[in-house]
Amino acid sequence: MDEVAQLLGLPGKLGMKGSDVWDCYNNGQIEKIRNYCETDVLNTYLIYLRFEQIRGNLSGVELRREHDRVRVALSEEGCPHLHKFLEHWQSLPAD
Repeated sequence: MDEVAQLLGLPGKLGMKGSDVWDCYNNGQIEKIRNYCETDVLNTYLIYLRFEQIRGNLSGVELRREHDRVRVALSEEGCPHLHKFLEHWQSLPAD
């Protein structure tokens, strides 16, 4: 997923990989795992949106509108990991 996300101009995985989850769990870092999963869900959803555009089920305007909705939602959240995701996404070339 990381490679596909990056090819599509999305942040991809930021600082943690799936192979790190077990060690984090064993060290009681449940919040870190949750944060990792939340950014994975964001990447998955954004990849899905692009897939739907490629399939012709979503226009470019609709894709940009949904991206804007996600950006607004992330900016309104008080979670540092979501702000980091947003900052990284905004630093990439525009959709």
